[in-house]
Amino acid sequence: MLGHLFDEKYSHRGLSLWYNVALITFFAITVSVTATIITSGVNSSDATKEVVEEAMTEARHGLEIVGKVSGTADVANDEVITTATPISVATGGKVNVSEIMFKLNYKLIKIQSHTITYDNIYVGALTDKSYNSVYDALEDAKTNGLIDINPYVDEEKPTTTTAFIYWVVNINNDNMIDQGELAVIALVYADKDRPKSGEHLLLEGISPAGNILSIERNIPNISNRVIDLGGKVSEELD
Repeated sequence: MLGHLFDEKYSHRGLSLWYNVALITFFAITVSVTATIITSGVNSSDATKEVVEEAMTEARHGLEIVGKVSGTADVANDEVITTATPISVATGGKVNVSEIMFKLNYKLIKIQSHTITYDNIYVGALTDKSYNSVYDALEDAKTNGLIDINPYVDEEKPTTTTAFIYWVVNINNDNMIDQGELAVIALVYADKDRPKSGEHLLLEGISPAGNILSIERNIPNISNRVIDLGGKVSEELD
């Protein structure tokens, strides 16, 4: 009888010991997992905060037109072939215009007809030097594969409306438009998308922060090869 009680007593004590060990182990694992989740949450929060702060910076440092928007035209067919829009950073800082970070939406309202819309026609930037003319930029854009057809020299007409950026004043030779730099958005229009006199053109530059550039122009009467689409010259460039 005593032996039975002894065995039972120590059997319960053994069970109690293992039960306590299990509780301690479970608690330790729970604490470890909780710490990992908290750490991951903090890291995720930090990453999110960094993205938000970068987006807010981009939002404050939008782009603006700093000169006249100009274009070249096929006068005989009353249509625009290319346009060039000079831009700079609006309030300091910098804006990333890589093809991953920057997009350009295109909309052309045709007269008594239809509307042509593309979500993104931007293909990238020429970052390694400065250019004195759209002509030189178009040559390099074709060489670098940004465009297939150079409408200034090729007999073929482009089949895709495409936009790219080049620099007139390039300080850092990177994808950033920084304070003190002057860049140009060049558009090469596909044959079917070429604006004509009296039509309405809208371009919207978008970064991860949102809309950072709006260009809206009525196409004037096309009577010369070089056309003036208007614009305000920045005081910094006077």
